[in-house]
Amino acid sequence: MKKTLFTGLIISLIACNNNAGDSAKSTETDTSTMKETAANEVKPPETSSEKTMGAGACAKMIFFQPGAEIDAVTYDEDGKLTSKQLTKILSVTNEGGITVANVEGIDTVYGDLKSTSVKYSYKCDGNKIFFDIASMFRTEEKEKDASFESSLIEYPINVTAGETLPDAVGTMSSERDGKKMTLKYFYKDRKVEGKETITTSAGTWDCFKISNTVEAEMDIPGMDEKTKEMMKKMKEGMKTTTTTWFSPDFGIVKMEMYMNGKLESRNEVTAVRKSK
Repeated sequence: MKKTLFTGLIISLIACNNNAGDSAKSTETDTSTMKETAANEVKPPETSSEKTMGAGACAKMIFFQPGAEIDAVTYDEDGKLTSKQLTKILSVTNEGGITVANVEGIDTVYGDLKSTSVKYSYKCDGNKIFFDIASMFRTEEKEKDASFESSLIEYPINVTAGETLPDAVGTMSSERDGKKMTLKYFYKDRKVEGKETITTSAGTWDCFKISNTVEAEMDIPGMDEKTKEMMKKMKEGMKTTTTTWFSPDFGIVKMEMYMNGKLESRNEVTAVRKSK
């Protein structure tokens, strides 16, 4: 149960950052929500490089290029292929100065050839990219008796080796039969470890290596004290970390998830096709 709860959360985050998701339709997160969230947060001092960035920084990344397709794969801790992901950039629009990429993610589980798809979006304001974690949980089947909503997780486009990034906090909630469950997740100790050259079958990129810890808190109506104590002990006994390799000229190239220092999964881009 320990591994399922926390691994499920991290895989969800990886899927939103890279490609995949559950089956069927998803509702787009309103751009105005992102603007409101951004306006209310405490922002670090603006750097000189941030002042000069704009929509062009978004357009450079493959995830904001209409017609582009990105292949990626996920491996388990033993290096065994577990799934393949295909991301299709259906269209890119401008909504009040925010660049929005409308995306379809198709995930194929290795072995049974079962594919599922979801439509969601990436957003970019020229300095940051915003991801909607709830997109992969908004499926046609679940929408019949449940609703999902979440806040947006952001990643800075322009980073410097040695830089410490501000913590990120997100929430995701679902409601079923009038009962609401809320999951709050924390990206902490976010640090740009340095620059590394990453090579995959898709190419070679100069990337920034970004590490962070991930913590989660879950609030379930009617949860008794015994269950709360059990979940608390689970949290105290586990340390989940992720490492992301990010290229400002491309986007996320590779991501790894660790549990108590042990590699649990790895995801990386394997092929890129641009629209002619």
